[in-house]
Amino acid sequence: MAQVLTIDELAAHIGVVTSSSDARAVLNRASRVAGVPQNRALELEELLRVCAALAAEGGMIQQIAESIASDAVR
Repeated sequence: MAQVLTIDELAAHIGVVTSSSDARAVLNRASRVAGVPQNRALELEELLRVCAALAAEGGMIQQIAESIASDAVR
């Protein structure tokens, strides 16, 4: 079964390359774009939509999002 992550856990991953407040802002925007809830673990399809929205940010955030998505589908 695929690993499920919450928005908070995704923010922790993104927080490696940016401040925690910027990571939270990026995740809030990505979750709104993806149309997913922020109060529970994401299903695989939801996680992939959030990762796609994060990838649009470019740079290191894109690389992290691609890595998370790749790990999720394994």
